[in-house]
Amino acid sequence: MEENNTNRENEFRNNEKHICFENHCWKKCLAMICAAFLGGFLAFYFAADQMMHRYQAPAFNPEKFEKRMFDDIDRMYKEDMKAFEDSFNFSKKLKKKKFQNSMIPSFSWDTVKIKTEFEDNMFNIIIGLKPFQYDESKVNYNINGRKLTVFGSSEVKDKDYEHDVSFSQDFILPENADIMNITKEKEGHNLVISVPVKE
Repeated sequence: MEENNTNRENEFRNNEKHICFENHCWKKCLAMICAAFLGGFLAFYFAADQMMHRYQAPAFNPEKFEKRMFDDIDRMYKEDMKAFEDSFNFSKKLKKKKFQNSMIPSFSWDTVKIKTEFEDNMFNIIIGLKPFQYDESKVNYNINGRKLTVFGSSEVKDKDYEHDVSFSQDFILPENADIMNITKEKEGHNLVISVPVKE
């Protein structure tokens, strides 16, 4: 029995010595070497390709990017305003055709136009009176320290609708403004609020 066990152990040891050749271990080694070589080659190729791409690509120019971005914003704004105006032009065409049951109202888009200027030691605030039916009494002002608040309101009535127009705007006057001698007078279709400035 002992002889059988020793014979089996010897056979097993002989088989262990030649197991590499029987299971093709050298092929696995060769495959691992090839895989390592291929991986290194691909990594080198990827890094070299990225470096070449960086040198061949044009440099990023923030000024051009900013200009393109603002041009796109301006273009979108103009398209939106054109669509907005077209929709109200459509409502005006409907009104001209005298469709009484039209669901699209025609609005008067008279905005309050305000302009400031400084000339001959006078700080002038010019307000367009068109939204107020050219009535200067509908526009007033308040003074609080150096802050001049100009405000106005009006009710516009038309055949089909009525709406309110109102505005309020603050102006910071110069330190040497003579707030005791502020004048308000109508010039044509505008109201001019003049604040004298001391020298």
